[in-house]
Amino acid sequence: MKKISLTVLIMVLCITSFVALSQSKHAADNNLAKDIVGEWRNVYLKLEIHNKSKPTTTMLVDSTNWETKLGIKPIHTNFLANGTYHSEYYNLKDSIIKRSTGNWSIKGDSITMAQQTPSKTLYTYHVSISNGYATFHGIIDFDGEGLLNDDYYGIQKKFK
Repeated sequence: MKKISLTVLIMVLCITSFVALSQSKHAADNNLAKDIVGEWRNVYLKLEIHNKSKPTTTMLVDSTNWETKLGIKPIHTNFLANGTYHSEYYNLKDSIIKRSTGNWSIKGDSITMAQQTPSKTLYTYHVSISNGYATFHGIIDFDGEGLLNDDYYGIQKKFK
């Protein structure tokens, strides 16, 4: 009888622990999802570009050289509470030259952005938010060679 009681107690503790951990993870996902909602603007970008036919290059861009290096204003990305987003790219005369749209979702410490327009592309970044700044890190195809091999690290500041 003691053996059965001990087994039942261990099973109850395991189930309780699992439920508590699941609820904690779900709460963390919800906090990140809640915190990401709003308008964000790029303030820093580091790209390590790996091209199969060229040497690896590193691009560092911040608020002091963004316009000079990229020829555009910092990108405005709006994450909406309904799980959609849009990013607006402005030229140096403040005219929109590109607008991408799609859906976003959070799982753990990662955000997945399923871009629908202007072309279908899937981005996944590790993301963290602290003191009004979000950091995004992931592997993308920046140089357009068809390979996910370019290391992206960006910081965005919450605007609204």
